[in-house]
Amino acid sequence: MKRNLTLLSTKMILAVYLPTLIILIGLLTTFPKSAQHLTVSDNNGQLYLQSCPELAAVKPVSGSAQKLELPFTLLNWNIFKQQNINWQKALQKWSQKSDLLTLQEIKYSPEFINFSRINSLFYFQNNAFQYQNVVYGVNTLSKVAPSYVCGTRYGEPWTIIPKTGLATIYPLDNLPGSLLLINIHGVNFTFTAAPLVDQIQPYLTLIKSHAGPVIFSGDFNTWSAPRLEQVAQILQRAGFQEALMEYDQRTTVFGKPLDHIYYRGLRVVDSASWATETSDHNPQIVTFTLKQPAIKIKR
Repeated sequence: MKRNLTLLSTKMILAVYLPTLIILIGLLTTFPKSAQHLTVSDNNGQLYLQSCPELAAVKPVSGSAQKLELPFTLLNWNIFKQQNINWQKALQKWSQKSDLLTLQEIKYSPEFINFSRINSLFYFQNNAFQYQNVVYGVNTLSKVAPSYVCGTRYGEPWTIIPKTGLATIYPLDNLPGSLLLINIHGVNFTFTAAPLVDQIQPYLTLIKSHAGPVIFSGDFNTWSAPRLEQVAQILQRAGFQEALMEYDQRTTVFGKPLDHIYYRGLRVVDSASWATETSDHNPQIVTFTLKQPAIKIKR
């Protein structure tokens, strides 16, 4: 009788816990894997391991002598891992109008690599994680080659999987200075805004040492008032303004926009955010020119 009760108890335990155990094993074997260190690469396969604010000089390549002309246009878009079959058609349409592209949640696939090659785009990819042998992260593309690059990775406090960012510097045509472009995918699953603020800090240090114009672009995951307000306040104190959309269809959560383009030392010529079904985020497209210094009138 005692043996039968023990056997029954064992069967009950297995019946209750075995399915859960199987699910946990399955999750552990399919859970995204993140790299152990920063992994930034360009379209020629060159690796760059410098963490911002330390910059690495970009290895020159053929056709990289061009400089960024003003005015120029920036596309900012979380591309949702290219899950929609029409992603390439949409990106092709918008990239033709853009000189710089800051993309988040990029699936670093052969199709994406081929897209950049066909359109003669330089790019840098900062890997966040690998899932089913495919790498995902942020990617900054451009029609002219940058001169310097660095990246960051910041682990999500709950999921551990990091969010990544990139900083690239572009020489400006007929001007002595250069443009610093930052592309960030903000940490998401946090109770407070503190981790997001920490993630931004290396770029603030880099900005202090840059004399030319700066753009801070990306999916900041500002879905709450504290997150939105703290990011805006920090960047405003650093001299930034936000590019306001003339036609604003940016994706919102709890009524707060997730995607932003902040700028300093520049002037907005045109701006828009259009609705699309090719991602769970709508893109932003902004055209910039150099901000003219104030003219002092002698009296």
